[in-house]
Amino acid sequence: MGERMPLYEYRCDACGALTSALRSISEATAPVSCEACGQPAHRIVSRPSVHLSKASKVDRLDPRYDRLVDRAMQNTRNAEPDQYLRRARRHDD
Repeated sequence: MGERMPLYEYRCDACGALTSALRSISEATAPVSCEACGQPAHRIVSRPSVHLSKASKVDRLDPRYDRLVDRAMQNTRNAEPDQYLRRARRHDD
């Protein structure tokens, strides 16, 4: 398994475009050039990415979608729960 590296985001000082780069933590402050114009870009604080387990995703669903998934699972021998999770909506939206 390969080494995981964080994804950092940078904003161009000249044109304001965003640039992303996979870099090791020790390289996070190294200079980055804007992908759009080639000028220097500075690192910005971006939203963290959180990967939820399938069980966590199910817990966040609206209860009526739980019933939908349960019915589908009972009526389809080879049901794929992920297809229903992709279409389901969180109840706290």
